Amino acid sequence: NQCSPPLMRSERECLELIESQQALWIPRSAPQAMALLNPADELFYGGQAGGGKTDLLFGLSCIAHEKSIIFRREFAQLTALVERSREVLGQVARYNGQTHIWRGIPGGRTLEFGGVQHEQDKSRYQGRPHDLKAFDEVSEFTESQYRFLTGWARSTTPGQRVRVVATGN
Repeated sequence: NQCSPPLMRSERECLELIESQQALWIPRSAPQAMALLNPADELFYGGQAGGGKTDLLFGLSCIAHEKSIIFRREFAQLTALVERSREVLGQVARYNGQTHIWRGIPGGRTLEFGGVQHEQDKSRYQGRPHDLKAFDEVSEFTESQYRFLTGWARSTTPGQRVRVVATGN
Protein backbone atom coordinates (compact mmCIF):
# COMPACT_ATOMS: atom_id res chain seq x y z
CA ASN A 1 0.00 0.00 0.00
CA GLN A 2 1.53 3.32 -1.07
CA CYS A 3 -0.17 5.21 1.79
CA SER A 4 1.38 3.06 4.51
CA PRO A 5 4.49 4.43 6.21
CA PRO A 6 7.63 2.32 5.92
CA LEU A 7 8.08 -0.27 8.66
CA MET A 8 10.70 0.34 11.31
CA ARG A 9 13.40 -2.29 11.89
CA SER A 10 11.61 -3.65 14.95
CA GLU A 11 8.32 -3.98 13.07
CA ARG A 12 9.98 -5.85 10.19
CA GLU A 13 11.59 -8.24 12.69
CA CYS A 14 8.23 -8.69 14.40
CA LEU A 15 6.48 -9.61 11.14
CA GLU A 16 9.28 -12.01 10.22
CA LEU A 17 8.85 -13.78 13.58
CA ILE A 18 5.09 -14.09 13.08
CA GLU A 19 5.42 -15.31 9.50
CA SER A 20 8.01 -17.92 10.48
CA GLN A 21 5.73 -19.12 13.33
CA GLN A 22 8.57 -18.45 15.80
CA ALA A 23 6.86 -15.62 17.65
CA LEU A 24 6.01 -16.10 21.31
CA TRP A 25 2.71 -14.32 20.63
CA ILE A 26 0.60 -14.04 17.50
CA PRO A 27 -2.35 -11.66 17.08
CA ARG A 28 -5.66 -13.50 17.55
CA SER A 29 -7.76 -11.05 15.56
CA ALA A 30 -7.58 -8.52 12.76
CA PRO A 31 -7.96 -5.61 15.24
CA GLN A 32 -4.98 -6.90 17.26
CA ALA A 33 -2.90 -7.21 14.08
CA MET A 34 -3.89 -3.69 13.03
CA ALA A 35 -2.92 -2.35 16.46
CA LEU A 36 0.41 -4.16 16.27
CA LEU A 37 1.31 -2.37 13.04
CA ASN A 38 -0.44 0.93 13.67
CA PRO A 39 2.06 3.76 13.04
CA ALA A 40 0.70 5.97 15.85
CA ASP A 41 3.09 6.93 18.64
CA GLU A 42 0.15 6.88 21.04
CA LEU A 43 -2.69 4.40 20.55
CA PHE A 44 -5.94 3.64 22.37
CA TYR A 45 -7.20 0.08 21.88
CA GLY A 46 -10.74 -0.34 23.13
CA GLY A 47 -13.36 -3.03 23.31
CA GLN A 48 -15.52 -5.13 25.55
CA ALA A 49 -14.33 -7.43 28.30
CA GLY A 50 -12.63 -10.52 26.90
CA GLY A 51 -11.78 -8.79 23.62
CA GLY A 52 -8.02 -9.28 23.84
CA LYS A 53 -6.98 -5.82 25.02
CA THR A 54 -4.68 -6.97 27.82
CA ASP A 55 -3.29 -9.76 25.68
CA LEU A 56 -2.37 -7.22 23.00
CA LEU A 57 -0.22 -5.33 25.52
CA PHE A 58 1.46 -8.57 26.55
CA GLY A 59 2.02 -9.56 22.92
CA LEU A 60 3.56 -6.22 21.98
CA SER A 61 6.03 -6.60 24.82
CA CYS A 62 6.96 -10.14 23.74
CA ILE A 63 7.59 -9.54 20.06
CA ALA A 64 7.79 -5.84 19.18
CA HIS A 65 9.59 -4.01 21.97
CA GLU A 66 12.86 -4.36 23.88
CA LYS A 67 11.99 -2.72 27.20
CA SER A 68 8.32 -2.76 28.05
CA ILE A 69 6.29 -1.86 31.09
CA ILE A 70 2.61 -2.61 31.58
CA PHE A 71 0.83 -0.50 34.18
CA ARG A 72 -2.36 -1.10 36.11
CA ARG A 73 -3.63 1.33 38.70
CA GLU A 74 -3.30 -1.27 41.45
CA PHE A 75 -0.61 -3.91 41.22
CA ALA A 76 -3.02 -6.61 42.43
CA GLN A 77 -4.97 -6.06 39.19
CA LEU A 78 -1.98 -7.45 37.27
CA THR A 79 -2.33 -10.96 38.75
CA ALA A 80 -4.03 -12.46 35.68
CA LEU A 81 -1.45 -10.89 33.36
CA VAL A 82 1.44 -12.20 35.46
CA GLU A 83 -0.12 -15.68 35.25
CA ARG A 84 -0.56 -15.32 31.47
CA SER A 85 3.07 -14.28 31.18
CA ARG A 86 4.14 -17.38 33.14
CA GLU A 87 2.26 -19.58 30.64
CA VAL A 88 4.09 -18.08 27.66
CA LEU A 89 7.45 -17.06 29.09
CA GLY A 90 7.98 -19.59 31.88
CA GLN A 91 10.18 -21.88 29.80
CA VAL A 92 12.15 -19.20 27.95
CA ALA A 93 12.75 -16.34 30.41
CA ARG A 94 13.24 -15.57 34.10
CA TYR A 95 10.73 -13.73 36.29
CA ASN A 96 11.81 -11.86 39.40
CA GLY A 97 8.79 -11.62 41.68
CA GLN A 98 10.37 -8.92 43.83
CA THR A 99 11.07 -6.50 40.98
CA HIS A 100 8.19 -7.77 38.80
CA ILE A 101 10.45 -8.00 35.75
CA TRP A 102 10.84 -10.72 33.13
CA ARG A 103 14.40 -10.90 31.76
CA GLY A 104 15.85 -13.03 29.02
CA ILE A 105 12.82 -12.90 26.76
CA PRO A 106 14.03 -13.96 23.29
CA GLY A 107 15.34 -10.98 21.33
CA GLY A 108 16.95 -9.42 24.40
CA ARG A 109 13.59 -8.21 25.70
CA THR A 110 12.45 -7.31 29.21
CA LEU A 111 8.91 -6.89 30.51
CA GLU A 112 8.08 -5.09 33.72
CA PHE A 113 4.76 -4.82 35.54
CA GLY A 114 3.97 -1.67 37.48
CA GLY A 115 1.28 -0.40 39.80
CA VAL A 116 0.51 3.29 40.29
CA GLN A 117 -2.13 3.25 43.01
CA HIS A 118 -1.35 6.62 44.58
CA GLU A 119 -0.52 9.84 42.79
CA GLN A 120 3.03 9.93 44.13
CA ASP A 121 3.72 6.33 42.98
CA LYS A 122 4.38 7.64 39.47
CA SER A 123 7.77 8.99 40.55
CA ARG A 124 9.09 5.42 41.05
CA TYR A 125 9.30 5.12 37.26
CA GLN A 126 10.97 8.46 36.57
CA GLY A 127 13.91 8.44 34.18
CA ARG A 128 13.77 4.74 33.31
CA PRO A 129 13.70 4.05 29.58
CA HIS A 130 10.88 1.88 28.24
CA ASP A 131 10.14 1.81 24.53
CA LEU A 132 6.63 0.51 25.27
CA LYS A 133 4.60 2.22 27.96
CA ALA A 134 1.36 0.23 28.18
CA PHE A 135 -1.67 1.14 30.29
CA ASP A 136 -4.25 -1.55 30.96
CA GLU A 137 -7.60 0.14 31.71
CA VAL A 138 -6.25 3.65 31.21
CA SER A 139 -9.46 5.27 32.49
CA GLU A 140 -8.45 4.23 36.03
CA PHE A 141 -5.34 6.47 35.94
CA THR A 142 -5.32 10.18 36.66
CA GLU A 143 -4.36 12.49 33.83
CA SER A 144 -1.33 13.55 35.83
CA GLN A 145 -0.12 9.95 36.19
CA TYR A 146 -0.60 9.24 32.50
CA ARG A 147 1.17 12.38 31.33
CA PHE A 148 4.07 11.91 33.74
CA LEU A 149 4.65 8.25 32.88
CA THR A 150 4.35 8.69 29.11
CA GLY A 151 6.82 11.57 29.26
CA TRP A 152 9.56 9.00 29.94
CA ALA A 153 8.85 6.81 26.90
CA ARG A 154 12.20 6.40 25.15
CA SER A 155 14.74 3.89 23.91
CA THR A 156 18.50 3.73 24.00
CA THR A 157 18.53 1.47 20.93
CA PRO A 158 18.70 3.15 17.49
CA GLY A 159 15.79 2.08 15.27
CA GLN A 160 13.68 0.76 18.14
CA ARG A 161 10.13 1.97 17.91
CA VAL A 162 8.86 3.90 20.94
CA ARG A 163 5.15 4.08 21.66
CA VAL A 164 2.41 4.30 24.23
CA VAL A 165 -0.54 1.92 24.05
CA ALA A 166 -3.55 2.26 26.33
CA THR A 167 -6.55 -0.03 26.60
CA GLY A 168 -10.03 0.45 27.97
CA ASN A 169 -13.72 -0.24 27.50
